Amino acid sequence: MDALESFGIESALAAEADRKAADDEIGQNNFLTMLVAQLENQDPMNPQDSADFAAQLAQFSSVEQLIAMRAGIDSLVAASATSAGVGNASGAAAIDPTNLVGEWVTVYGSQLEVDEARSPVELDFRSIETATKAEVVITDASGTVVHRSSILPTSETGEALPLGAGDHVYRLDPSQHNLRSGIYGVELVASDAAGEPVTLLPMVRGQVTGAILTGEPSIRLGNRIFSVQDVLEVSLAEQRTAARTGGAQQTVSSTGDTPTEVGG
Repeated sequence: MDALESFGIESALAAEADRKAADDEIGQNNFLTMLVAQLENQDPMNPQDSADFAAQLAQFSSVEQLIAMRAGIDSLVAASATSAGVGNASGAAAIDPTNLVGEWVTVYGSQLEVDEARSPVELDFRSIETATKAEVVITDASGTVVHRSSILPTSETGEALPLGAGDHVYRLDPSQHNLRSGIYGVELVASDAAGEPVTLLPMVRGQVTGAILTGEPSIRLGNRIFSVQDVLEVSLAEQRTAARTGGAQQTVSSTGDTPTEVGG
């Protein structure tokens, strides 16, 4: 079968399916017509309760609002996708990773790298809502938990305070917690006062030291590899420093906790 002929058949079938789906939908006019018919043909000796009619109208109105809301959300998503790139390609997918070598970037990721000197490390993260319980869980390459502690901010008296919505910086001193050099996985777990989960988005900042072109385009930050799709921001070193000292972020650390220790 010719490719164009096949495409035409598939298009016709899709159009017919859409038409049938549209015919199956009950619009506002159809609903009102059915409601009037129901009123005209009800038993005069046993009329329908007016409360039932009111409930039906309210239910139909709610469904209409949900449909309109869904359509609005779909429009926003489509507009965002269009502005981000061409067709279905996102802006990140169109980036050549070699152009990022030497640049400072922020990527979505949950990894910490401890160098040979075991220098203090930082992990930026964003809290979507206020959390009354929040902790960090660090695992080694084998998945073994090597450190776990609360990351709630504390008052001057050492009392735990809620973690507010917004940007934060988690600081860890590897030598204090006896962590060897290497790459560690990080999991941020949080919940609110009602015990409901609160989303914490981990972000890694660093200078791109290499680009990987084989397979999925990726960049290298030290010994860590991140997909270009996970790049959130590209900035100058000066802008990065200003963002760090601007006071908009809250710093939390593992000082004074009771971690799981590993051999040094």
